[in-house]
Amino acid sequence: MLKSIFLKIVEFFKSGSERSVIAICFLLSTLFWFLIKFSKEYTYYIDYPVEFVNQPIDKYLKDDPISSLKVKVDGFGFNFLKESISHRILQIDVSKLQKQNSGSTYFWLSETGKSFIATELSGFSIVEINPDTLFLKFSNKTKKSVEVKVPLELTYRESYVEYGPFKVTPSLIEVFGPAHILDTLTSISTEVLTRDDIIENIDVKLRVNLPHHLLSVRDFEIDVRQDVARFTQINTIIPIKLKNVPAGEVLIIKPNKVELSYWVAMQDVDKVKASDFEVYCDYKEVAMTKSSVLNVFLDSENNPSVVRRVRFYPSTIEYVRKK
Repeated sequence: MLKSIFLKIVEFFKSGSERSVIAICFLLSTLFWFLIKFSKEYTYYIDYPVEFVNQPIDKYLKDDPISSLKVKVDGFGFNFLKESISHRILQIDVSKLQKQNSGSTYFWLSETGKSFIATELSGFSIVEINPDTLFLKFSNKTKKSVEVKVPLELTYRESYVEYGPFKVTPSLIEVFGPAHILDTLTSISTEVLTRDDIIENIDVKLRVNLPHHLLSVRDFEIDVRQDVARFTQINTIIPIKLKNVPAGEVLIIKPNKVELSYWVAMQDVDKVKASDFEVYCDYKEVAMTKSSVLNVFLDSENNPSVVRRVRFYPSTIEYVRKK
């Protein structure tokens, strides 16, 4: 489509019609005006953006610092045209600035950065820089240790789940800021950890999200680790034990076993035996109910630490007191 448009334009100028001649004259006059206008020398101001880096972590600026310098320059119009599409920035290292006697005010002299600016603005002659001095007034921050929280959006492939604890290092970090902001801060979050169809261990660094521009931290990145394993379901049969049966009493329960299932990581299958689990009925229920049914309980506190999703069936059994 663009090619056909281009061909039509060429055909228009080749046609020699009155309209094409007028168009050519207009374009040529515009070109000559452009060349004459931009070949002249001008004196004008250029906005030169500045950024303050390496600010003291235990201090904050009382007022918003200046965002750009006004640099008065002499130069040709073509240089100004080129400058209008440039993306320069002057980084001022606060840690290298001089302090006033108070110790909380830093200052920067334009003469310090003039050579750098002159190099960047090649083709221009610098007349002056406004302001000639920048003052940065700081106030002291306080610090507070807060918990690091990691927002999670994780989905695992079928049969794969997390294996072991979710590890955040460091789990507490020192946050510096004004006291009135830190007083409301109970935790700090990282960027969201997002993963889909997980089958491998997660070991990443996440950046801390500071909720206020006056807050700062030494550690901007947090180490996050989550081991992942493939799990399998194991089914087994285990006997039901009776607890708190008085001497001389005999209970006959039916059934006397349960079907028990649990999930375990493939590498831990051999670490778990059926005898590691205990299900039981409590004789004390006999005195508390008039029915012939007892509940079956799982001693979950003594389950192997490597298993999860433990289930058993049935959850009730019938009993008969033997006389």
